[in-house]
Amino acid sequence: MKILFCLLLSACVLTPRAGNAATVADLSDRMDKLERSMKNLNKKLGNNYVGSTKRPADDSADAAVVQAQDLEENVRQLTGEVERMGFEREEQTEKQKRIQDDNNQRFIDLENRLREIERRLQQADAEKDRAEKALKAAEKKRKDQEAAALKAENDKKDKIKATYGKKNAKTLYNEAFASIKKQDYKTAEKQFEAFLELYPKNDLAGNAQYWLGESYFARGQFDKAAVAFAEGFQKYRDSQKAPDNLFKLGLTMARMNKKEEACIAFKNFSAEYPKVSESMKKRLQKEMNKLSCR
Repeated sequence: MKILFCLLLSACVLTPRAGNAATVADLSDRMDKLERSMKNLNKKLGNNYVGSTKRPADDSADAAVVQAQDLEENVRQLTGEVERMGFEREEQTEKQKRIQDDNNQRFIDLENRLREIERRLQQADAEKDRAEKALKAAEKKRKDQEAAALKAENDKKDKIKATYGKKNAKTLYNEAFASIKKQDYKTAEKQFEAFLELYPKNDLAGNAQYWLGESYFARGQFDKAAVAFAEGFQKYRDSQKAPDNLFKLGLTMARMNKKEEACIAFKNFSAEYPKVSESMKKRLQKEMNKLSCR
C-alpha cells in the first residue's frame, strides 16, 4: 500500500510545475490527474480505514490505522495542491484575459490610428488635387491675361498706325503739345503715346515721354505718371527733359505718400545734376524740406 501511495505521490504531487509560465490547459490537465488520484485514495481509505466494516486481511489493526492516517494526510496534501492549482488556474485565466483585453485594445487603437492616417492621406490627396487645379486655373488665367494684353497692345498699335501713321514726327509732336497747352490732357495722352510708338528714336522722344507723364499727373493718375516719368529718366537720360522727368518722379512719389521713394528720387537728382540752375536747387530743397529728407 505504501508503495502504491509513493507512486501516486510521485506521479501527481511531486510532478515539476511550470510556475507562472504554466498555461491554463496545463493546469487543468494536472488538476484532473490530481482529482483522479484523490478519488483513488479516498476509495482505498474507505476500504482500509479502521472504523470501516471491512477489516484488513491480515487482521493487523495497528498497520491499518497507520496506513489510514498516512492516507488521510496525503489526501489533505492533495486537496491543498488541488486548491492551490485551482487558484493558479484562475489567476492564469485572469492574466490571459487581461492580456487578451490589452491586445484587443491595442488592435483597436492601431485600427483607429490607421483609419486616421488613411483619412489624412485622403485629405492630403484632395488638397493636392485642389491645389493643382487652382494652379492650372491660375496659369490659364495668367496666359489668358497675357494674351488679352498682347492683343490689346497690338490693337492699340494698329489703331495708332491707322489714326496717326500718315503724320510726320514734327507735326504729331506739335499737335500733342498744343493739346497740353489747351489742357486737353486726354487727347494729349493719345497723341504722345502715338508719337512714342511711331517715333521712339526721334530727338523729341524724351520730351514726349515727359509730357505724357504730365498728362497723367495733371489728372491725378499718379501711378501712371510715376511709370511715365521713371521711363523718361531711364530711357532718355541724354534728353533735355531727363532732369525734369527725375524731379517730377519725386513729386509724384510724394503725392502718393511714398516719402522714402520721393527722397531717393530727389537725392539722385542732386547727384545726377549738380549744375542745375539756382532756382531749381531752391525748389528741390524746398520739396526735400517738406518731406524731411535726410
